[in-house]
Amino acid sequence: MASIAQEESRKTSERVKWGMRRKMEDGYVFGTYKMFGYRIEGGKLMPVPDELEVVKRMFHSYLYENKGSPLIATELNNEGILTSTGKLWNNSSVMYVLKNDKYVGDLTQWKAFTTDYLTKESRKNRGEVPTVSIANHHEGVISREVWDGVQRQIEERSAIGREGRKHSSKFWFSGKAFCGKCGTSYTASGGRSREAKMLKCYNRIFHGSENREISGFNIGCDNNSINQPILACCLKHILEHIKVSRESIISDLLGEIRSMQQAEQPIDVKPLESSIENFSRKKREAIDLMLEKIITKDDLKEQTAFYDSEILRLSEEINDSRDMNAKHKKQLDDVKEFISEVNKAANTDTDNGETHSKIEITWQTYSHMYPREEERAVNILNQIKIF
Repeated sequence: MASIAQEESRKTSERVKWGMRRKMEDGYVFGTYKMFGYRIEGGKLMPVPDELEVVKRMFHSYLYENKGSPLIATELNNEGILTSTGKLWNNSSVMYVLKNDKYVGDLTQWKAFTTDYLTKESRKNRGEVPTVSIANHHEGVISREVWDGVQRQIEERSAIGREGRKHSSKFWFSGKAFCGKCGTSYTASGGRSREAKMLKCYNRIFHGSENREISGFNIGCDNNSINQPILACCLKHILEHIKVSRESIISDLLGEIRSMQQAEQPIDVKPLESSIENFSRKKREAIDLMLEKIITKDDLKEQTAFYDSEILRLSEEINDSRDMNAKHKKQLDDVKEFISEVNKAANTDTDNGETHSKIEITWQTYSHMYPREEERAVNILNQIKIF
């Protein structure tokens, strides 16, 4: 029966996908999400004039004023213009607009797909499933010339960025250090020399040191910059500690998980399943007794209510036990992954300045200067949070 039901689910999924693709080919717009400049109603794109004017400005700024997406986002935020979901603009949300072909009048759908009809997991379509594209589907707000120019600019700027990543080992803390005050990432800045290289809060760089509110969001951060050699000394100290204490770290972690699991012993579900079957049998027998007029309908109602409550209680115990087993399995999987990371960190060459560590660091405060880097490292270790 389970196999038949699963096969029916697969067939239904295929029929639904086939129907959706046919409707997409006919120009029907799927989705209920808010898109900046448009709203989707009844399978049609309904324009929002005020937002479309902002879209025109974004394309013009990127192409003709040579502004980058972070600067465009900052300008929109300073003017109090929010995204369609009521959030502040950032680099990603601006680029999403600049790459969206709906603004030029085209329509591309099936950009995401469901990997499995059972798990319903959604994934970005990178060519696994054919998309459905219709040129000149509706009247665009951006000319084809401007659209093509922006796409060329995006590709050219991306190519320059990719070329720059050849030497990204100099800035290997980027994307790994986060501000302890506002939570944004730290960005490499400063001179070319090792001593002058600094990490600064992204929020402070683009919004200044004054913390202020714009449209209900706090922007700006007064957290100080970090000297990269000092932070490297801190990380070296941590990695050397892991290397020396590898066995004790792993032992303590396994012991903690073991004590947690001993406190949450799973239940043997077989007796519970037998009890459920027993109560179900008694329900059927009670119905027979009522049909034979040995007990009344009220008696039957009272008995079945009791049996149902017991069956529900036992079923919840079984589900809790199964959930506990799944929880323990996840804990063990997490422990295995963490132990693997500990072993990688322990095997790291701490004298290699170009080592890429997966350890993420949150910089809480940095307000003291010391004459030597080693002394600075010792004094700021307590201000770093390791995830």
